[in-house]
Amino acid sequence: MPRSRRRGRSVPEVRSRIAPRKGDAIPAATALQRIGRAAARYFLPSRCLACEIRPVEEIFRGGVCSSCWRALPKPAGPACAACGEPLAAEGAERCGRCLIHPPSFQSLRAAAPYRGSARSILLAFKFRGADYLGERLAEVVAARLSEDTIVASEVTAVPATARSVRRRGYHPAELLAEAVAAKLGVSFSPRRLRKVRETSRQSGLALEHRRSNVRGAFRANGPSPKKVLLVDDVATSGWTARECAEALRAAGAGQVDVWCFARASRDDFDRDAFDRDERSAD
Repeated sequence: MPRSRRRGRSVPEVRSRIAPRKGDAIPAATALQRIGRAAARYFLPSRCLACEIRPVEEIFRGGVCSSCWRALPKPAGPACAACGEPLAAEGAERCGRCLIHPPSFQSLRAAAPYRGSARSILLAFKFRGADYLGERLAEVVAARLSEDTIVASEVTAVPATARSVRRRGYHPAELLAEAVAAKLGVSFSPRRLRKVRETSRQSGLALEHRRSNVRGAFRANGPSPKKVLLVDDVATSGWTARECAEALRAAGAGQVDVWCFARASRDDFDRDAFDRDERSAD
């Protein structure tokens, strides 16, 4: 279970609305306790989960103040047509990684860069038990990315290992994917992909080691629909999305597009911050 945050603030804890996988059952008393704490934090929050300064003045904001929601940064500048990585060179269409290793997905897009209030909100969602933020994050993703013409017959999520789900009590990418599917009116398949082996945390690895860490780590469950929208909460190097797309293509998908709430470029990514938050959730 997540530990309390510093300065005595309690951490909202709640079981996922998605049924846990076999063997991941949570005791009833623990589940009720998590639901009660999360409900109290959602309806009667004292301080914003993101900035930890301003009070949350509006109910149903999910513990994040209006200023932080309004301050969500937007992607700016030229980006790789494939993976969405910001491009330094004027007139370039693809980044060096995608030129050397073309991805199996058609495109990867994110609603916000991994900085500012987007980073703070995402960390609360992923590591601090604020799974109820998934609905609002999905609103941002759908509003900012639905202008891209993507026709998908199914939405699915980047999978997590059972160990990760047990540790958090929920799977952030799956919650986000389910909410995005509902916003788009597209079928949601929570078990289209599975993670077939444990891997090291991508956030704890240097960029050059992430490809080998996730190579062959994902498999599709049964034949895949022809057009799939794959959802994750954050993309960094993009290798996880590449491997998931490869598994979907091997299962019959003709087109895979990837949507994320946040995209961490080399300038945005703070590996130490990810490690600190992951350790605090252990």
